[in-house]
Amino acid sequence: VPDAKAAKAEERVLKEAFETFAQQNREYQLDEERRLAYVAVTRARGELLLTGSHWSGQKKPRAVSTYLAEILDELGRDAIEERTSDDADPYDGVSATLEWPLDALGERAARVHDAARAVREAAAAAPSPEVARLLAEREERDRGLRIEVPARVPASKFKDYVVGFDEALDELARPMPERPYRQTRLGTLFHRWVEERSGLVGAGSTPDEALWEIDDAEGEWSGQAAASAEDERDLARLREIFERSEWGPLQPIEVETEVDFALRLDPDAPPHIMICKLDAVYRRADRGGRIEIVDWKTGKAPRTDAEREDRLLQLALYRLAYHRRHGVPLDEIDVALFYVPDDLVLRDAEPIGERELVERWRRARGA
Repeated sequence: VPDAKAAKAEERVLKEAFETFAQQNREYQLDEERRLAYVAVTRARGELLLTGSHWSGQKKPRAVSTYLAEILDELGRDAIEERTSDDADPYDGVSATLEWPLDALGERAARVHDAARAVREAAAAAPSPEVARLLAEREERDRGLRIEVPARVPASKFKDYVVGFDEALDELARPMPERPYRQTRLGTLFHRWVEERSGLVGAGSTPDEALWEIDDAEGEWSGQAAASAEDERDLARLREIFERSEWGPLQPIEVETEVDFALRLDPDAPPHIMICKLDAVYRRADRGGRIEIVDWKTGKAPRTDAEREDRLLQLALYRLAYHRRHGVPLDEIDVALFYVPDDLVLRDAEPIGERELVERWRRARGA
């Protein structure tokens, strides 16, 4: 009968389609399991424990996992012996029930809970006279705790006190370690190159080297800077900008020189020592032999007038330091900031003097 034959043919096609789908589904599940096994195995940091179980309450023993067998074979280990239905289940008749999640305290739970309850009861009760005196003493000590400004102050830190005195003190009380950022390393490499180019020898490292902070994401990082290929590319650009700058053809008279001087910032306290590290000092023949102190910057240039004014405070201290050390009149000393990446020169036509520096410090401290 034609209709019966067609129906059987269609049934055969459907059966093959279902079988194909089932086979593809099994292959997909195997791929997913293999992916999961790969993820589980590769997450081990140092050691990996592989286990399997023939028995877990079922009637027939399980076969060894394909993945476990493959790993053992790859490692050259002996294969695990298979079990058959004739083998006895060693756990037959043995059962255990566990609650999940497990108590992390385990057998210590009762003791820990008792201790916690005792602590809560003690906290709610009034302290004994001895404990009350100890608590009062601690509170009094904490109220009187105040961080004072160190006797030695880097000139590049001066602006931090003037901008936010309490914040600068908080940083001293809770210093945070700073990683040597790439911009810091680049600044160090550039300063070193300018020093070597001059043929002069700077002051070298000093006991105060640790006081130099990362200044405007640049800083004076005193570590040994290792230049990467990217560093070399950026350094080449900075060199090119410097070579065509007004200081390119000039010979400095000093490089990387540290000058310290005493400055009485507080009337009722001993003078503080200002630590000034001068990047370069020039005698400008084109300006009648005037002295010029230049600070090289490889970080970001100031974006506002307030930022510009704050950063020039450092140069005002440099100017005063050079005057104290060499006796050069203040009105014959010029100062400049050279932001090399931007080819930007900032000069202070009327740098502030000692009196205004002290007044700004005292205003900041009083505020």
